[in-house]
Amino acid sequence: MQSNSHTPQQRVYRYLPGLAVSVLALALYAFTAAPWITWANDGDDGGDLIAAAMTWGVPHPSGYPTYCLLGRLFALLPLGSIARRFNLFSAVMAAATVGLTYLSALRLMARMAKRETWSERLIALLASLAFATSPTLWSQATIAEVYAPQAFFVALCLYLALRTDLLKHPSYWALMGLALGLGLGIHLTLLFILPGLALLLRKDARPARLLAFALGMLCGLTIYLYLPLAARGDPPINWGDPRTLDGFWWLISGKLYHGYLFALPKEHLLSRLGAWARLWFQQYAWIGLTLALIGLWSWLEKGHRLWALATGLMFAAYSLYAITYDTTDSYVYLIPSFLLTALWMAEGTRAILAGLVSDRPQARRLLVPLSLALLAGIPVWSLAGHYQALDLSQEHTAAQWAEETLRQLPQGAMLITGEDRHTFMLDYVRWVEGRRQDLVVVDGELLQHPWYARQLARRYPSVQGMGDPPSIEQLIRANLGRYAIYLASPREELARTYAIIPSGTLWKISGAR
Repeated sequence: MQSNSHTPQQRVYRYLPGLAVSVLALALYAFTAAPWITWANDGDDGGDLIAAAMTWGVPHPSGYPTYCLLGRLFALLPLGSIARRFNLFSAVMAAATVGLTYLSALRLMARMAKRETWSERLIALLASLAFATSPTLWSQATIAEVYAPQAFFVALCLYLALRTDLLKHPSYWALMGLALGLGLGIHLTLLFILPGLALLLRKDARPARLLAFALGMLCGLTIYLYLPLAARGDPPINWGDPRTLDGFWWLISGKLYHGYLFALPKEHLLSRLGAWARLWFQQYAWIGLTLALIGLWSWLEKGHRLWALATGLMFAAYSLYAITYDTTDSYVYLIPSFLLTALWMAEGTRAILAGLVSDRPQARRLLVPLSLALLAGIPVWSLAGHYQALDLSQEHTAAQWAEETLRQLPQGAMLITGEDRHTFMLDYVRWVEGRRQDLVVVDGELLQHPWYARQLARRYPSVQGMGDPPSIEQLIRANLGRYAIYLASPREELARTYAIIPSGTLWKISGAR
């Protein structure tokens, strides 16, 4: 058993490496973070999330209230443009995730070895550094998105569940529940850790503790009250209008995206499995995956099947969801599984070292540095192989599109968008930076929703034909001649009725054919 009492020096030895690896990770992420809004790394949602947070608004489903509130709080720091601050918010959350990964790896290894030594601390540091430089986490740590904060809450809940020395206190269970509830306000897929957490905690579960956990979780979930309260102010970003029960449920349940859930066509399953395997290899190479499998086997062989099963369930849940979610960016849901892989890698390295040197003390001088060098080679390999592709410090594609688009649009023009990235970019420019609020921007894909049509009618009372959710063609017919109308993306279904002329980054509707 581990001792619960540590001298100040021992506490420094335990936590200082975790702080160090977090600082290193933060430096890497901050140095490679995007300077403004970016569409790189599937970061199309950034403009919507930032605009909603900064206007006390409601972003796309499931509303992400914890992200909005934490991001707005972080944006108070004077760290450049608002977009840059939100990019750095992701960097800080990802770096904190790396530190929690170190602490979790150290705790798991110490429970196996019945002690903490410098080698366990070094293994935990190297494994967490490998996770820090894994390309998927890195890609999300440099943009304004929810997946780095989500990873933080996954790591936090897992670490809290591993603190067996504190599980006898009901207040600690309330803290775990609070962390889970707040984390669900970042992303609902945090629910996938619940089966694994239940296994880890089942031996310590008592009615009073479970009640404390439930109450803590309920307190955390009250973060979702932000959504109807924000909607009452009719902010410029107000998805679903969650002031009503139906609107609230439509938003938080992600009903808009239910069609993607477990919807991957069967004929694409093999190719998606292959992509999943390549992506897993991409994070840690064959060395890391070998160490991870050895770590899992070590737990099974040494009688710690509970840990193997609990982490395996979490890994399987996130993998299954990502593989069967029918979008091209579903790989980002795998970040928690890569965190778990890092824990397995740490245990695999510890198990190898323990087996190599237990009966051969004379081999320690050579074999320990060699094994640690192999583990250290993973982040070096990742940095060398992925730095150039993941460095967004000079990425200006989205900014160039925005500037060219705003330059082309005349005063009071109507722009009909067809892609989220264009809509969200213009939301950020207009409602956060306060530029070109004269424009009438209509999301052509949302126009079918009554709540969206009502919002447009309130925001732009001079726009005609908004009594019922109109089609794009009806909207154009009612307003052509009143507005200069442009398209952000070409629409073939309109070409039969209207003369559409390419105009820089846009397409102008010049009149009916």
